[in-house]
Amino acid sequence: MSDRVLGAGSVSGPGAAGRSSSSIAANAGERRWPAAVGAWLGIGTAAATLVLGAAMAARHGGAVPVAGLLVAGVLMAALLWGQGRIGLRPPLGDGGTLTAVLPAYLGRVSRLLLAVVLTVSMIGWNGFNVGLGGASLAALTHLPGWAGPALLEVAVLVVSFAPARFGNRVAVVTTLSAVVLVGWCLTALPPPGAPVRLAAGGLADAAALIGYAAVFALRAPDFSVGLARRRDLVWCVGLLIGPALLGVLAGAGLWLRTGSADVVALLAAGSGLAAYANLFVAVAVFAAALTTTYSGALALRGVTPRVPARAAMLGVAVLGGVLAVARFDRLVLPWLTLLAAALPVLVVPMAVEAAARRRGRAPRTVPVWSWVPPALLAVACTLAGVAVAPLLGLALAGALTLLWRRHPRELPPTP
Repeated sequence: MSDRVLGAGSVSGPGAAGRSSSSIAANAGERRWPAAVGAWLGIGTAAATLVLGAAMAARHGGAVPVAGLLVAGVLMAALLWGQGRIGLRPPLGDGGTLTAVLPAYLGRVSRLLLAVVLTVSMIGWNGFNVGLGGASLAALTHLPGWAGPALLEVAVLVVSFAPARFGNRVAVVTTLSAVVLVGWCLTALPPPGAPVRLAAGGLADAAALIGYAAVFALRAPDFSVGLARRRDLVWCVGLLIGPALLGVLAGAGLWLRTGSADVVALLAAGSGLAAYANLFVAVAVFAAALTTTYSGALALRGVTPRVPARAAMLGVAVLGGVLAVARFDRLVLPWLTLLAAALPVLVVPMAVEAAARRRGRAPRTVPVWSWVPPALLAVACTLAGVAVAPLLGLALAGALTLLWRRHPRELPPTP
């Protein structure tokens, strides 16, 4: 599947990094938000939001504090907007995918570290989505537990290799299935009460939601590339965050009604149409899984540039398939919290540097020390059980970025 699938607008690869932003933008062509929104909407409507919402409600033992959701919505929007602007056509942005623009923003060491982290992240997300959808497929068809994820992974890989137009059509259909699934849960299994409550707290929920959007936020230029107007990006960001929060509320409502955080088991236990909701889960994860093979292959080629694109996709699918068979989707909250700790910190200095360049300032390379120490701190705090660890990482990244911008000559050079 070419890099135009699911919203990407330019071809990336070993040679793409050397092209200028204007050349990349010219190749991408002027785009409006309807041509790019598929990937954003696919993440926003993914069935994973149901699982996340149910897990949140289970952790609280009831309705989810609304404060945490509001904080998450604001921070998700800031991350998606700040990084997504890099993909806009010049002079609004650089007009390139993340892979294409990284050499202009990061040094060699930073690029390698980021490629490793993104590769691991995309393999994990592939395992999550395929594990969730594969379990639903196995429950629906009464196949062995390992067979559902294996069959679904093969289908995802086949579509990843297919022409871009076919992949986009499949993404549209699966996204609609996800919308139907959330709507079905809201109408067929309405909660006995409001899934949210007016209360303070919920920062751990905010961290999990930030983690849900973390990988996509960092790779936002892949899916905003070539957009011609700021309002096009606004539409894309809104059509990710709005459906994602609605899906979380639907998942929390499922827990309030049933007391179960296992969405697959809950749907499999139903009768009549309820049992076939698992079919919607299996189909609904498809668009999100396709983004993992696409972005995962780009990240893997950042580590080993000589690997062909299809071989990179195969590697992501095989490793993700192993995680899927092991039901990696059951570890949703720990996984998302780790992602929230490790990835969003880089968006802070990159977005600040991109904004400075748009104002006509001389380009500068983002230093390693502006994002790696915050990431290590946030991950360490997460492993120690500190609920607000991702927010601490973002705060430290902001402080170090401010220090870098104000005192560039007094600080060590970037490798």
